[in-house]
Amino acid sequence: MSSLVKRYQRLFAVATVMYILPCRYNFRTNMFEKSWTNMVALVLNIVLHSLCLWLDLNAIKISIGYMSFVMLGVIVIYLVTYALMLVVIIWNAFYHRDSFVHLFNSLFAKEDWLLQWVVMKGIVTKLNLQTRHNGSMGTLALLVILNSFYNFAYAANSTIFKLYWLILLRFCGMFVMVELYRACVIVIEERMKQLHSLLQLTINGPKLNVEHQVELFIERFEHYYELIECINRCFAVPLIHVLLLILLERTVAAYDVYDNYNLLDVMSVWDKFGLLFRQIWQMIYPIIICMIGITGNLTLIQVEETALCTRHFDDYRLQNTRAAKQIQKFLLKNLHQKKKFSACGFFDIDNTVIYMVFSSIVTYLVILIQFKQLETDLTQAGDGYNVTSNVSTVQP
Repeated sequence: MSSLVKRYQRLFAVATVMYILPCRYNFRTNMFEKSWTNMVALVLNIVLHSLCLWLDLNAIKISIGYMSFVMLGVIVIYLVTYALMLVVIIWNAFYHRDSFVHLFNSLFAKEDWLLQWVVMKGIVTKLNLQTRHNGSMGTLALLVILNSFYNFAYAANSTIFKLYWLILLRFCGMFVMVELYRACVIVIEERMKQLHSLLQLTINGPKLNVEHQVELFIERFEHYYELIECINRCFAVPLIHVLLLILLERTVAAYDVYDNYNLLDVMSVWDKFGLLFRQIWQMIYPIIICMIGITGNLTLIQVEETALCTRHFDDYRLQNTRAAKQIQKFLLKNLHQKKKFSACGFFDIDNTVIYMVFSSIVTYLVILIQFKQLETDLTQAGDGYNVTSNVSTVQP
């Protein structure tokens, strides 16, 4: 078992059960592969999420009686987006299952002994074992426990109680998918740091085998550089859906504060605590957005720094050699063809996605508030019309 598979073992196990990862790690061959157990997980997850759709419909029926039309419309869009999220993730994993096998074997299963040697030499000091990303399954378990207390305390009836648990299940699926994506991106960043250190060793090392080490650097860099496109292919569609869901989630949460602000004086302490808990819980979603954007941005910066470090490789030992020509071609290629983490080309997965989501939340919140005010004005106008009509009919 490779060190990376051991590091992400719990994340891979959960993702395989939920069919977010459409392959499993074979401990005999030390490779990721498709198997009949993955097909069983696919069928079971499709059946489970199909059976859970009626809970969403019952929740909508219950909401019709006591919610305004604006809030009801928001809840319907929110539940439909949540209901389709795991279905989209599962079908995407099935469609790209061969790409997933190739990606996870290239990144996690196959040990890169040359770069591991760089780590063992202690050159890459930034890759501290205590600060390495490991899938955050402990964090997910803590979040599940906290949300379970809220579900038991604030579920109004059995249907809402089941719906809360269903939403929690879907949140877990979203969290696991995001962490799986971040694991791939972070491993790319770590490999680039190792490659940067490898080139520094080559520059400062003995004169022997310089040309061979430069060739190894270029070959490794292009291998991991091409995997960025594979990551985009495997995770682009689920990321678009997750970002849409987080956009709706934060918009609903902000509207929840606006809708309950005037009722704070008449609310009980218990209800105020429930509102506060909901808002604290909703802060998880902006944190997820920030983690996605920052992880992608840091990796792209590291990729660019690793590529550009060859500019300083001005060594007399490489003059008029094949390695010197390779470095020139390498620089020209990477200066004009830069890969980015992208969501089907609609937008880049970097720091800009954070600004995009937060600005969209503000925009949609303003639209919802305007609809709410319009609905209130129409209701008041309708009540006034009814009063006038009644008076006119009573008088002779």
